[in-house]
This record gives sequence, structure tokens and C-alpha cells, in this order.
Amino acid sequence: MSSSWDRDSDNLAVRWLFFTGNRLGVAAVLSLLFAASAALAIEFGFVYVRSGSNLSTALSSGLLSGLLTLLTVALSINQLILSRLFGSAGGLSGELEETLDYRRTVEEIAGVNVSPNEPSAFIGLLGEALTRRVGDFRREVERRAGGLGGGDDLETYASSITDYGDHLSRADDFDDPYKVLLITLGTDYADHLQTTRSFRSKYGDDFSDEADEALDDVFELLKATATMRQFFKTLVLQQELAMLSRRLIYTGVPAILVAYFLSQTYTAASDLPTAIDPAVMPIVVVVATGVVLSPLAVLVASLVRVATVSLYTVSIGTFIPPEETFKSD
Repeated sequence: MSSSWDRDSDNLAVRWLFFTGNRLGVAAVLSLLFAASAALAIEFGFVYVRSGSNLSTALSSGLLSGLLTLLTVALSINQLILSRLFGSAGGLSGELEETLDYRRTVEEIAGVNVSPNEPSAFIGLLGEALTRRVGDFRREVERRAGGLGGGDDLETYASSITDYGDHLSRADDFDDPYKVLLITLGTDYADHLQTTRSFRSKYGDDFSDEADEALDDVFELLKATATMRQFFKTLVLQQELAMLSRRLIYTGVPAILVAYFLSQTYTAASDLPTAIDPAVMPIVVVVATGVVLSPLAVLVASLVRVATVSLYTVSIGTFIPPEETFKSD
């Protein structure tokens, strides 16, 4: 099964626009496109910007109210983020203890005293531990006479888990949280969980105690990867939404001022001149269009990435929505 994102994910432009690109850069490109569209519309006569234009009405009634609505969106986003940070002492203490238990489980399997705090380093630790434990499992099974099914099933299973562990280990090489998150996208973790359960069901009676323990560790590490994937997504999206609210304020206030003052440059009568030289009025309107619509560009740039991440990280477990069939590289 494939999705449109499967087909487009190798396109660097699409990946930059929807996922890895700096959101201010994407917003700047969108603002330039808005300004270029305005320039073309003026050039071909679709929009009239000289004396008597109804642009003043559009600016004062439509765009100003829309910009004020965008600023209320920023307030709503802040309230959403804050609502997740509030909690009782008991509830917060319980969450902290559950997190520490989760980390202790990974540390015990990985053989480290303290796991790293950085999500990228932690995911890299999961990948390294997964590769090591599946290697231990393969060696323990191969020590038994005859192997499993001629060794083909074992080799296929162990190789696929090893490749996935090596893939996760790459997370430690990236500083950009979205590049780290990109590594965790896809259904590989769920596929390997299901394969591990099937492998145990088929061959479990033939395992030694050491092999059984190693396979248990592989399964626990895959579960830990699924959990970390969702937790890391939550952290990244919370930060994305917090930055979105700030950027809406930074761009929204100047946009409101530009829209207001530009609307005052027009007189009520069509036979009276504007406050700005008519020769430069098209240039002023084109630039103002980019500024006034910049909050919309910021909103679109951020929400398209939030929606993309949410679409391809919906589930945690072995039941995968069709839209989540994303294959990262």
C-alpha cells in the first residue's frame, strides 16, 4: 500500500515545503508568491489600485478583521499549549515516575547507567541497543544444531531488525529535531513488532533461555521506539505551535499597521488623487500585499508541517492507518 507522500517524499522540494524546511523560509516564499500574484494582477488590469479604487474598503473591512482573527488564533494556540502544562502535583509526579520507569527499562536493556536526555541521542541509543540485542539473539540461535528452518527465516528476520536499528542510530547525527523525527516516521516499528510476535509464535519452543531473553529485549526496544516516537512528536509539535503563536504576533502587528495606513492613502472621491504618487502606487500595493498576507503565510507554513507530522504519526502499535504508510530513508 502506498500514499501520495510515499510517492512524493523523495522530491526534495516537497520534503522541504512539508517537513524539513525552516518555517520562516517557507513563509517568506509564500509571501513572495502572494506579492508576485498581486503584481501580475495589477499588470494585467485585474486589480485597480489608483484613485477611486475599492482597495481601501477591502483593506479596512476585510483584511483588518481577518488579521485580528489571526491574532486571536495565536491566543488560542497559547491557551492550548498552556493547558497541557498545567496539572496537579500528584499527576505531574506520576508522569515523572512513569517516564523514569520507561528510561530505566531502556537503560537496563542497553547496558548503560544513565540514558541521554537529548531525544536524538536517546533514539540513537535505542537503535544501537536494538542492533546489539538482535545480534545476540542470532548468535544464540545459530549455536543450536540445525538452526531455524535452514536459517533463512532467522537471517531475514535478524537482518531486517539490524537494518532498522542502524537506521535509528542515525538520529544521533542530526541537530534538527525534524530530521530526527523524519527518521522515526513510517510503519517499520509496527512491522517489526508484528514480525517479532510471529517469529516467536513459530519458533519460540526451540529457543534457549538466552535466545528467549534476547528476543524479549528486542521486543521491548521496539515498544520503547514506538513510545519515544509519539513522545518526541508531542514535544516537537508543542514547540512548533508555541513558535507559531510568536510568529503570528511578530508578523500580525506590522501587517495590521500596514493595512490600516494603506487604507488611509485613498480618498473617497474617484477624481481626487491618492496620498501616494500614482506612479509608485502599484509598487506600494505589491509590497504591502506581501506584508499584509505574511501572517497567513506563517500560519500556512506551520500548519502544513503540523498536519503532515500528525498524518504520518497517528498510531502507536501494530494497527496502522492507510495514510501512515510513509517510508523514510
